[in-house]
Amino acid sequence: MSTAHAAHHLVPKTLDAWVKLLDGIALPVPAVNHGHVRAALNDSRRSLREIAEMMQESPALVLSVMREANHHTHGLTEQAESLEIAINRLGLARTEILLGRLPAKPPEEIPAVYRQLILVSQHATQQANGLFASRLARLWQDIHMGSLLFLSPLWPMALAYPKLLEELELRVIHKGHSSLAVEKELFGVNLLELCLALAEFWRLPIWVTRGYKLLINERRDLAKVLRIAREEHSPLQQQQLMDADPNLRRWLNQPANTVLLGNGLALAAQHAWNSPHCLRWERLTSLYLQQSISEVQQQAHQNAASSARIHAEKDLWHPAESLIWPWDARRVK
Repeated sequence: MSTAHAAHHLVPKTLDAWVKLLDGIALPVPAVNHGHVRAALNDSRRSLREIAEMMQESPALVLSVMREANHHTHGLTEQAESLEIAINRLGLARTEILLGRLPAKPPEEIPAVYRQLILVSQHATQQANGLFASRLARLWQDIHMGSLLFLSPLWPMALAYPKLLEELELRVIHKGHSSLAVEKELFGVNLLELCLALAEFWRLPIWVTRGYKLLINERRDLAKVLRIAREEHSPLQQQQLMDADPNLRRWLNQPANTVLLGNGLALAAQHAWNSPHCLRWERLTSLYLQQSISEVQQQAHQNAASSARIHAEKDLWHPAESLIWPWDARRVK
């Protein structure tokens, strides 16, 4: 794998070119995490579960191990859906070889745009775990891994083209420009389609690809559910509308949707907790959980605070910081 210093002046304009470029980028791992995992791999007293838990501290390492394990079994068996299974398939020796290929750097030498995107993924995982894992206890690993890796197709882009992602955030999230138009101008392709293509190429957990397929191909069902979710002040009416469309109820209640909801909340909160975009995800979550919007908001704010306590870095933005601001304040004007 090459380093992140791809030819920045040459921006790919097709899905195939993007997939080839992004797949070739080695993701840096914080040196401390790298050292801890290397020591654990050489400690016979460590179980696979302990090693997997230690790896979770570095999402880039999680992605690299999952990709490697699924690449070597392509077409032979189902993809590994958990980190423990991935490590077991690779074996400790090959896992250590993979670790040795990944750049180990102190945080200050890892680009901030990349670390910021990793932080969003960690926040999304905290949201999904906090909102859904206790209700779907048997599926908590699927929720955790899918939520953590949902945005991972964008991680190498944050290394190779950080300015493009910053421009996308400014124009689409903060200024309200059309995402399709801006994406076409900056990247030459639709970002959702690129994320899906890369997730399928890497054979990421099926809940990841499911989320992108929903956003690309099932917008009509999503729009129907959003219309019902707007009736949050009339739970009985919501119930009646859902009962009248059993197929839509089944569509909404798919456990895989937890991954999308957690990431939607985390991404929307990057802009503002009281933005229309954030409210849409809160309403969807409220309908999914059959809880009041106020309960969902309270839980989401608590999850954000928990995420910040664990993962916040002094030079990065975490939405939990804005919970103590005046409600109409904005980070970017």
